Amino acid sequence: MTGSMLHLIYDGQCTFCRRSLRVCVALDVRRRLRLHDATDREAVLARFPTLAGADFDNAMFAVAPDGRVYRGFFAFRRILRASPLTWPLLPFFYLPFSGTLGPRVYAWVARNRYRFGCESTVCEAPARSTPSSRS
Repeated sequence: MTGSMLHLIYDGQCTFCRRSLRVCVALDVRRRLRLHDATDREAVLARFPTLAGADFDNAMFAVAPDGRVYRGFFAFRRILRASPLTWPLLPFFYLPFSGTLGPRVYAWVARNRYRFGCESTVCEAPARSTPSSRS
């Protein structure tokens, strides 16, 4: 791993993900965040073999300098620790039950990225089922 870098593996086709990480990088005054597009799966797995089998379509991943891997909500919480500008948010992400509730909220947001401005076909709204016609 590279020194004190926090490596973020995300869905590079998702507009919502790219926009969210742009904000994180802008707040990264220590310049410790490194982004890796999960759509280049070969390059990501060559660099981070521990991520073999990771569900990149459903969550982002953070690989810490010590090699620990964080997924989804826990990756986002780890990102907040990387920059002093985001430290004031940390207490909210460590409240009681945040370890249980946070992943559920993260999973809901990930499933509904299209509602938050993702225009990619990978984030499209699920097809609505039409009621069957009765004879």
